[in-house]
This record gives sequence, structure tokens and C-alpha cells, in this order.
Amino acid sequence: MRKQNLDAADSPLSLLHLVNKRSANVGNGALTEGTESVINEDFQNHIKWTRLAWDDYTFGVKKFDREFINLINDHSDGMIVGGAVAINGREFYGDAGMRFNLPKELWSEIRQPLIFYGISYRHWENQPYHHQDKLLWVLDFILNSDNMTLAFRNDGTREWLSSKFGFSSNKIDVIPDPGVFVQADSNGYYPDLKDDRLNVLLAFNDEDSNYRYYTPGSRQKMLEGIVVAVERMLATHKVNLILVPHYFDDLRMIADFIDLCKPVLAHQHMISTELGRISSSHHFYGRYLKADLIISMRVHSMSPSIGLGVPMIPLTTQDRMTDFLDGIGIGDLNIDAFDDNLSNNLTAAIEKTLANPSVIRDRFIGARQKMRLQMKAFNTKAENIILRTQTEMQ
Repeated sequence: MRKQNLDAADSPLSLLHLVNKRSANVGNGALTEGTESVINEDFQNHIKWTRLAWDDYTFGVKKFDREFINLINDHSDGMIVGGAVAINGREFYGDAGMRFNLPKELWSEIRQPLIFYGISYRHWENQPYHHQDKLLWVLDFILNSDNMTLAFRNDGTREWLSSKFGFSSNKIDVIPDPGVFVQADSNGYYPDLKDDRLNVLLAFNDEDSNYRYYTPGSRQKMLEGIVVAVERMLATHKVNLILVPHYFDDLRMIADFIDLCKPVLAHQHMISTELGRISSSHHFYGRYLKADLIISMRVHSMSPSIGLGVPMIPLTTQDRMTDFLDGIGIGDLNIDAFDDNLSNNLTAAIEKTLANPSVIRDRFIGARQKMRLQMKAFNTKAENIILRTQTEMQ
């Protein structure tokens, strides 16, 4: 155990942050930087952060074993488990039924605080959930441990668990998506943006494509609707369209989208950006700050746009997106990607947003303020758990 006087507010806390450090999905940067920024602001003690690559453990580079437990117990004052998708029923999560795949016999050996900071689910109606029994045991253990707390993201994860498995508890916290509090570079250099045009970002989402677009023809029909709306926008406005992939999956959808567009549009009005890890997320989301409009299919395109106050149209393909939007009071802005009238709905939303962007900005700013207060309340709880545990261990 680390030796230090934790009574003084200026005595630093050493926290491990379990994050998707290696991933080329830039949304992990929004989650990681957002989490650390609000904890830095709210905790009375200064934080010394050490990021651990959760993806190393997910993909077998490292193991959830006693060495992992020793990292928590002997080299930190606690661990923040980052707010990524953790409950997705993969077959290889044989020990815990989720991405924090720690074997059952090791859970009781964790002495330092373990804070699950807005973890989320991603599961499809036609998809099996493997090791459900292990998952439910782990969640019950966390909720009944004094040195642990469980907070789900505000995207319907708690409600999904209740409806899917009948699991519920008043000990579960629900907190805002930490990606709302993304850190962005306001002074970055972006040669892809044009001063004499409206800069519109388009973030596709082809993740879990076989499940997300399960109905035959739904993906093609959706893309055709988006193409119609985009071509109308480019015909009536001076637009520079920037395609902003968040992960490799999106590149496949970008290629299919371009194939459906008129060649002149792709050649003269479009450009695409590169992928990025956590280290480049400040720059990536700095581009968002400078955009006139964002059309978002990605969760961590939507929540950062809201947090940054940038006009955004959410184009949704799953319940966890609509649950998030409804829960923060902006569900009326949602455009259902599978609606038969998608092209007209999206065109109407584009025209309405471009005509009066300040209305959207003000609603986003108000939503962010409410979420910031919710996050502050949870951070007080989390810090109290950490400080209480340290006092008990001295």
C-alpha cells in the first residue's frame, strides 16, 4: 500500500485509469480525456494519473490475474474503470461475462477502490449473450463491496440489464457519458476546412454491421437516403463536406457512400480525415469546434458535439443512442436512420439547423450544464470512497 497523508487536500492521489489505450477508435479519447478532466476539476486532491491499456487485457496481450490485482493494491490509491462499452456478451469473456474479465476467485482480493465510471452495453436483439451468469455474479459482487461502486452510462444500460436479465438495484448509479466533457484543441491547424464554405462533418457508423443492419437491404436503403439529403444540401448551400471516420469500420461505409454519390460531389466537395488514438483526440475534436454542422451516427460524435455546443443532427441506429438523447431532453432532434422517409427527414433537419444554429447551441449548452452537475455529484461520492478506503487501510 502506498504511504501518504491523505487528510490534506493537496496530497496527491495516484489513480490507475483503465482505458482503450491502443485502439484507433478516437472516441476513446473523448471518454478518457473527459473523465480525467472532470475528476481533476472536482476532486479536492490532486490526481497523478497512470493509464493502463484495457485493450491489452481484452485481446490477451496481458491477463486479468494476480499481477493485475497487485497493480491496483500496491501501486495506486484506486482504479477508475473507464466509461467504454464493457457489457457486450463476447464468448471469450468466460470469467466475468464482460470486458473486466477478472476471475471470480480474485475479486475479493481487491483492497483499493474500484470505480466503474460510466460503463455501457452494446448488444443486439438477435445476438446471444455469453456467460450471463458470470456477469450477474460480478455485478452483484461490485454492488455489495464497500470499496467499489458501479456507475452506468446514461444510455439505457441500467434499464437494458433490467429488461434483459431482470437485474436491478438501487445501488446502481447512472452518470453522463464522459465524452460530453471532451477536451478539444481550439487552435489546431485544419487545412481540410474552408473559410468560404459551410464546413459540415459527417460521421458514419458501420460497427457491428451484421447486427446493426440486420434487416436485409436496410444498410443500402439508409445510405441511399443519406446520399439524397447530402446532394440536396450541396446543391443549395456552399458546403465543404468532411467525412470523419472514428474507426476502421467507418471506412467501409465511406467507400460505399462515395460510390452512390455523383462523381462531381466527391471530387469537388468532399474530403476525409484520418483515424486517431487517444493522443490525437484533442486535435480531432478541435475540428468539431470549428464545424458549422455535424451529422452524427457515432455515439462519440454525438456526445462531444453536445459538450462542445456544436450544432449536430443525431442520425440513430440503436436504442442506446435514442435513450441517451431522450434522457438529456433533446430526443426531438433525433433522425431515425431506418425511417422510410429518411432523405426528407434529414433534409428538413439540415435546413432547420443551418437556418438557426444558435437554438441548437443553446440547448446543448443547457444539457451540458445539467450533466456537469450530475457528474460532480458522482465525483464527490467516488472521492469519498477512495479517501475512506485509504483511511481504513492505514
